[in-house]
Amino acid sequence: MKPLSKTARLGIVAVASTLVFAACGSESDDDNNDADPSAAPSSSSSESTSAAPEDTGRQIYFVDGNTANYTDDFDPGTLEGVKATYPGAELGDDFKERLLGVNKKLKDFTYGPESYDATVVAALAAIAADNDSGTAIGAKMQEVTAGGEKCTDFKTCAGLLADGTDIDYDGVSGPIDLNSTGSPSAATIGIFQYGADNNYKPLDYITGQIPDSTDVKPDQKISGSPKPGDGVLTVGTLLPSSGDLAFLGPPEFAGVDLAVKEINAAGGVLGKDVEQSKADSGDGTPNIAPGEVDKLLADNSDVIVGAASSSVSLSVIDKITQAGVVQISPANTSTAFDTYADSGLYFRTAPSDVLQGQVMASTVIGDGKQNVAILARQDSYGEALAENVKKFYEEAGGTVVSYQLYSPEAANYNAEVQAIAAEDPDAIVLIAFDETKKIIPAFIQAGIGQGS
Repeated sequence: MKPLSKTARLGIVAVASTLVFAACGSESDDDNNDADPSAAPSSSSSESTSAAPEDTGRQIYFVDGNTANYTDDFDPGTLEGVKATYPGAELGDDFKERLLGVNKKLKDFTYGPESYDATVVAALAAIAADNDSGTAIGAKMQEVTAGGEKCTDFKTCAGLLADGTDIDYDGVSGPIDLNSTGSPSAATIGIFQYGADNNYKPLDYITGQIPDSTDVKPDQKISGSPKPGDGVLTVGTLLPSSGDLAFLGPPEFAGVDLAVKEINAAGGVLGKDVEQSKADSGDGTPNIAPGEVDKLLADNSDVIVGAASSSVSLSVIDKITQAGVVQISPANTSTAFDTYADSGLYFRTAPSDVLQGQVMASTVIGDGKQNVAILARQDSYGEALAENVKKFYEEAGGTVVSYQLYSPEAANYNAEVQAIAAEDPDAIVLIAFDETKKIIPAFIQAGIGQGS
């Protein structure tokens, strides 16, 4: 473990009162993104990443919704020095190569590990229950991710279950450890920085533990005895092939495809191969997800992996869980799911925004930025993350000088950008999706771009 960088060390001191952090610097560029994923993954010192020019002006920060490769979208140097956070452990070369073996055209690996782990956990829960129905799987999801003998691959974990051993699956995305409401109680957030090529590389990884809920309501628990399954575990995928989050679709689909491939190569679930059904979640505009869920349910899906968007998941969670089917998202981070009446059937392998909010606040404070503006999408994802960043940043002594929410469907964002420019902040946290491609030019025109 490498000594923690100054940025992360200072930030943790500032905001870690409610969260247990552990961190290590990146020893290589084994992050969830490669500038050229078609090439064989390689290792290089993180010192080259950290050696970006010193911040001499305004600092911009991205989050998981808009951390992407913008090489083809902006002039070289536009994003140089921008920092970003998103959930996910440091990703090794072996897993990257396995994902590329499924889809050699992948441009990055964002939420691919979480999609892989979501599928593996559901399969292991079916084995633990000796039943492939959604309610049976849901009853075992927490059990197979915490409290037992640690294992890190499907074949080993399945073998332990066959021997009657309780297991604790630790995945490629992190420790998981699902809590009482189906969210990870321990997870890792990566901190990244953009280079002159408008692509990002890792700086640090911070693992945090979030206290479990002490107030789990009856409508958040599975009631009655599990229903019998049909003997075949069917995994449906509700992931973005279209819309503002379509860039997340390829690695997420690849993660599920890889998991199913490896599960079946190891003997399948309950003696039969896992089957798949695929659907497009879109991004909620228009809301195509409910109709797509109908197709997945008609295909007898026992588990639905998705959606990527918190807002899309909220639009279909009742339809899925009331059908007795498990929903497990690889990318939902909204705090709305922590208390949602899901009948104990909603889970996620991405952590609640309570964690990312604290890591972002610690990063901004650690960079010495005392006056920040927050610009966020006005939806369940953007508002929840923005509120958490604001809360923990202010608790750490910073001042939020401008707090702007925007409609994702707006023709432009000039009013919000001008309101921020008027306050002349020394940092801006941008919580966005694909509309980042429009907002950054607006920042530059208003004189508040990176380093300005």
